[in-house]
Amino acid sequence: MAKQIVLKDAAGNKYTLEFNRETVDRMQRNGFVLDTDRLYMSAKDLITGAFRMHHRKLDWTFIEPIWMVQNHRDELLKVLAEMFMEPTITLMGTDEADKDADPTWEVVE
Repeated sequence: MAKQIVLKDAAGNKYTLEFNRETVDRMQRNGFVLDTDRLYMSAKDLITGAFRMHHRKLDWTFIEPIWMVQNHRDELLKVLAEMFMEPTITLMGTDEADKDADPTWEVVE
């Protein structure tokens, strides 16, 4: 899975898009919900959020022209959605390798 995406604007300037737990947490606290059934509805906030980790001060009026010069934007948007989910998957994780191991926690009643 992609960890970072580097976009170039029309002038050739590079911008790094990435998510970490802090970025995802901040987006969700501000009301962002990734709806993969209606990705277009959340696209603007997802794209803007991807810029936040490395380019905090950029707003949509600056980001939109960068986004519009990209080709295959539909595929790019899908990759961004996967990248957005990665910090959550890492945090929640699955224990496939140790699925038969005894838990390291217990429920106390």
